[in-house]
Amino acid sequence: MSLTQAFSSAKNLKELATAWIHHVKQQFRERDVPLEVRLDLDGTAPFVAPSALVATVIANSGLTIEGRLRVLLLASDPLIRIDNAAWASMAGDLLGRPGQVEIVQCVAVEAPSAFATIAATLELPSSTVTDHQSVCAAGKAAADLAIWLHPANEASEPIEMEMAATAVALAHAGVPTFAACFNLTDLYSQNYLLDAQGVVLEPVGGEVRRGSPAINRFGIGTAGAGVEGGWGAILAQLKPCSPTLSNEEVLLANTALRLRNIEGGLHNSWQFGQRINGVAFNRIIPIGLLGNMALDPATGHVLIEDYTTKELRLSGHLWKSKLNVLPATDVRKLLLWACDVRLCFQMALPKEDHKRTEARELLESAYGAGLVAAGIALARSYEVMTSVEDQAKAAEIYREIGDQHPLSAYFLAHEAAEVGQTEEAERLMRVSASFGYPLAQTDLGKILFSSERGNEALPLFRDAEAVGDTEAAFVLGELNAQAGRFMDSLKHLRKAWGYGHAGAVELAIQVAQHMLATGDGKRSLVKRELREAQDCLKKLTRRVEAHPLQEKGKA
Repeated sequence: MSLTQAFSSAKNLKELATAWIHHVKQQFRERDVPLEVRLDLDGTAPFVAPSALVATVIANSGLTIEGRLRVLLLASDPLIRIDNAAWASMAGDLLGRPGQVEIVQCVAVEAPSAFATIAATLELPSSTVTDHQSVCAAGKAAADLAIWLHPANEASEPIEMEMAATAVALAHAGVPTFAACFNLTDLYSQNYLLDAQGVVLEPVGGEVRRGSPAINRFGIGTAGAGVEGGWGAILAQLKPCSPTLSNEEVLLANTALRLRNIEGGLHNSWQFGQRINGVAFNRIIPIGLLGNMALDPATGHVLIEDYTTKELRLSGHLWKSKLNVLPATDVRKLLLWACDVRLCFQMALPKEDHKRTEARELLESAYGAGLVAAGIALARSYEVMTSVEDQAKAAEIYREIGDQHPLSAYFLAHEAAEVGQTEEAERLMRVSASFGYPLAQTDLGKILFSSERGNEALPLFRDAEAVGDTEAAFVLGELNAQAGRFMDSLKHLRKAWGYGHAGAVELAIQVAQHMLATGDGKRSLVKRELREAQDCLKKLTRRVEAHPLQEKGKA
């Protein structure tokens, strides 16, 4: 089977690489040259994928140019630039046009490999090198077709910014410009970032689904093939369009996605929008959000993965008014929604000085432009710091935002309570609770309960506990224990210590021990509660010993 036939019929990169190896060996035999490099599927795939990507894009472009075809590659990815991109030029062989695909790059990178001698024997041409300024000046004459590999509009590196500017300029100039994205989420992310520039990445064939032209069947999968994503997974064409987003939406997407990039947003335990099965024996089924963040849509619990223990841990609690507008079935809308959540539950700035400075400047700029979520992110990142100066900065930002956001209102309520402004504390806590913020509902209940308004407080505790607030469950556990309803107390306390509430597990042990000593309740059930609570306490103790500063910061 010829390479052209293999390219047309192969279902994936493995099948194409098998034919490629046979072709190369045959070429060496015909030239009577010894093949001194071992060829196997795993080692060969990175050299086949670039030519397959270029050939696939050309085949889908609809271009009918005869003779030499000039393809401009916009890529910082090292894979496609191996051996001066000689392997990408082999796209001509896949298309039945050997030697007719000329690769042009804006960056001269040799990146020699062990396969360089094979490229030389096959007489594969190295790429022609130009520069971004010349390409943009030439406009439509710059190339017959351009391929932008893995756009990274969220990156601040000059090389990525230059490629983005060139790709946009070529699309506006009428050069057929295509892009290859990692996955569907990456495609949507890039479109949010490109909207203000008047261009959009349209999936080849119009939609992204298995078997559609938008799926590069010769991509290198990171979590399976096709829609799940990988190297060169999703193919799209960059086309001029009218902006579709508001200024606030553009600012929100830019800020959250750029912040994730600064921090290093790679996370492999789940994909964005994916239902995460196997958590707590599927009693909860979170969905993956941006980076190391997931959400239990039933309660609003914001979860993160502890990379040491591989456990999901409670990181925050989403308020009801935000949870009610969760667009769970629309990944594109979910992305913008998740950008807001990502900023609101920002925990800390990066540790590296240059990254911390870049992240702070990004948030300050967005907050200055009117993005409240950026202000919340900035305040929270200062709030977890220990210095008096940083704490003051957090308080200042919260005061500027005032009661227009549940998290700022909640902070200010506690600040007012600390200085004895009880009426203002109650007012602000009511504002925060009105958003459906469970922590505020619980704390408002405490304020009311302490001022002998228990009839108002108890419904707040119950509502907050119903959506998983651990402190509310702990308070109800305490109240039931004080009233002598010990079994009810244990039920409430379990809801709290199940998410790591230290006070709840200690009280549960005391209640269970008291019940065993007095013979109250069914002994087997009480013994089980005691045993499991004690196991939880040991686990929490080990966690604190392993991460004392982290646990202190959470408290």
